[in-house]
Amino acid sequence: MPWRIATGMSMVLWALAVLLVGSRIEYLAAYMRLIVHEYGWTLSLHLAVAASSLFAGLYWLARRAGLGDVGGKLKLMDKRLTGGEAHDTELGRRLEREREGGHE
Repeated sequence: MPWRIATGMSMVLWALAVLLVGSRIEYLAAYMRLIVHEYGWTLSLHLAVAASSLFAGLYWLARRAGLGDVGGKLKLMDKRLTGGEAHDTELGRRLEREREGGHE
C-alpha cells in the first residue's frame, strides 16, 4: 500500500511543480524546439532521476509512518469482527444485525 500512497503524492507534487514552474518559464516557449533538440536527453534523464528520488523519499516516509501494513491490519480486524471477537461490543452487535438483514 505505501507504493500507492507514494505514487499518488508524487503525481500531485509533480503537477504542482509543473503549474508553478510552468508559469515562470513561459518566455522559453519560443525556444522550446531548440532546447528539446539540444538538451532533450539530458533533461529527460534529470527529470527521471528527480521523479524516482521523489517517489523513493515518499515511499520511505510512508513505510516509516507504518502505512505498509494497513491492508493486513484491516483484514485482521475484519476477520475478528466477523468472527465475533470485536473489541467494541456495540460495533459487533450492529454488524451482526446488519448481516441478519435488520438495519437500524
